[in-house]
Amino acid sequence: MEMDVVEKIVFVGAESTGKSTLVEYLARQFDTAYVPEIGRLVWEEKQGKLNVDDYVDIAVKHRQAEVEAQARARRYLFVDTSALTTLLLGYEFGHIDQAPAELLNYADDCKQRYAHHFVCADDIPFVQDGVRQNEDWRGRIHKLVLEDLQARGIAYTIVRGTVEERAEQVRRVLKAA
Repeated sequence: MEMDVVEKIVFVGAESTGKSTLVEYLARQFDTAYVPEIGRLVWEEKQGKLNVDDYVDIAVKHRQAEVEAQARARRYLFVDTSALTTLLLGYEFGHIDQAPAELLNYADDCKQRYAHHFVCADDIPFVQDGVRQNEDWRGRIHKLVLEDLQARGIAYTIVRGTVEERAEQVRRVLKAA
């Protein structure tokens, strides 16, 4: 018996760009599973005091969560962030000077791992939740995410607007694929 193929669809971008909201919304719309942002959970658990090993741990836990969620997914698995974001933020927060090979391998694998990369634009109001940096930081990280994807040769689609508008943009791209 042939298993149905589940495509992993990843959403990347800066903080407060609606990734988590969009991933959960799409999972409900497509009646499938999603993977939350594991890095945020670890960040909160460690009260923002991370070291290089924590970033490897985030990438490993994220992969495990993907494997577990994929078993429950139907057609698509919507994923909130990737090892690329984990690596980038580790550098930007100053927690990583030199990335371990394992984390670099996870980041390098993103190009093949995900069927499509969507970047959530920073066109929605910034929401400070007590943990996030600020709107200037968000804009800087957004630019770095785009530069990193381009440098790695990873195709992506930027989604803009409300949750519903973004979801419709995602639907159109997935339908065309």
